[in-house]
Amino acid sequence: MEADEPLMTTTELAAKLNVSLDTVYRMCKSGKWPAAKLGRIYRFTEENYQAIIAPPAAPQKPRTQRKNIERLLRSA
Repeated sequence: MEADEPLMTTTELAAKLNVSLDTVYRMCKSGKWPAAKLGRIYRFTEENYQAIIAPPAAPQKPRTQRKNIERLLRSA
């Protein structure tokens, strides 16, 4: 992060994403959105914003117990 890079406020981010302020706070508190916390306030860099709007990675399907057993038997 550059020292002269402007930081977005929660209000600016909410307007940019077209979501409520409550959503911004909830997502930051849960750790789902990256943010810099300065005391009691959140601030966002352009890098944080890009991470928020990036498409989510494809979730991996959890293995079933049967597949785990088959995999273990093959490796034995």
